[in-house]
Amino acid sequence: MNSKAEVLIVDDDRELRDFLYWTLKDKYTVSTIGTAEEAFSYMADHSVSVVLMDVNMPIVEGITALGKIKNTHPDTKVIMMTGGASSDIKEKALALGAFAFLMKPLNIGELIKTIDEALR
Repeated sequence: MNSKAEVLIVDDDRELRDFLYWTLKDKYTVSTIGTAEEAFSYMADHSVSVVLMDVNMPIVEGITALGKIKNTHPDTKVIMMTGGASSDIKEKALALGAFAFLMKPLNIGELIKTIDEALR
């Protein structure tokens, strides 16, 4: 596993972004962004191995962003996160190429295991 792999956290909840940054920063290179639009710009200039993407975000929601990321960066693994979504949303995310779909509140052990699996 590459300990220098970059993980990009995309979530409009700043408190969660900050918590995940401090939780993951010793194991991965971590960047945080609040919107899908910012993620698209960031990914144009940076090599990102894994994206942690919230499903429910303003302007461009997570499922739409997932489709765009997989079209422009097919090798990037995208792990979707949500506090509540229907099974249809989960199925759509997986069909669009999401690596995994995790429910909030996140289990940190499960999250790290999922990131590590995505990096293999």
